[in-house]
Amino acid sequence: SPEPRSAAQHSSVLLSSPPSFPKMGDKKGGDEINYQQENDYMKRKIEVLRYRIMIKDEQILGCRKSEDGLRKRIAELDQAFEDEAVRCRENTAEMSRQYREMQESFNDTIDVLQKKVSEAKAEIESVTKEIEQVKIEKEEVLRQKDLEIASLSSKMETMAFEFADMLKETLDKMSQRIEVTHNSWDRDTTKPPLINRLKEFGLNDEPND
Repeated sequence: SPEPRSAAQHSSVLLSSPPSFPKMGDKKGGDEINYQQENDYMKRKIEVLRYRIMIKDEQILGCRKSEDGLRKRIAELDQAFEDEAVRCRENTAEMSRQYREMQESFNDTIDVLQKKVSEAKAEIESVTKEIEQVKIEKEEVLRQKDLEIASLSSKMETMAFEFADMLKETLDKMSQRIEVTHNSWDRDTTKPPLINRLKEFGLNDEPND
């Protein structure tokens, strides 16, 4: 089947072989003007022009529809871009707010930690000074104790020498008394010798023969 012709091809067919009409008042060769044929040709020409106008109207209508569609699409895109911009601004504002809150929280935490560190340093310094003071006091107490021990040792040694002297003096006096008593016992014939009495009590250090 033959392909359908376009509007231009259809109009060109209709107007491809227009009849040759003599001009008005031209009676060359004695021919008369064929008004009917000219009228038919003009009708066909009007039909073609109307068809072309219809095609142009359809094209214009299609272009307007396309233009309206494009304008609508552009408006939708503009609105979408505006909505996206609004969302971006909202998100940016929210993120900025969260960032500020986090920054403030971090700053507060840092301040608290710095204060705790300063307090800990001060406490460590105070404890260190206290330890040094206690160490000094302990060393002083130990020094005093050493001096006291040395003094007591010296006194004990002195007392020991004095006691030894007193004991020696007492023994000397006792020896003298024992000797006097021995002599008196020896002169008394009714009593046993003193040496024998001392032997009974184990006070005589002389070896047995």
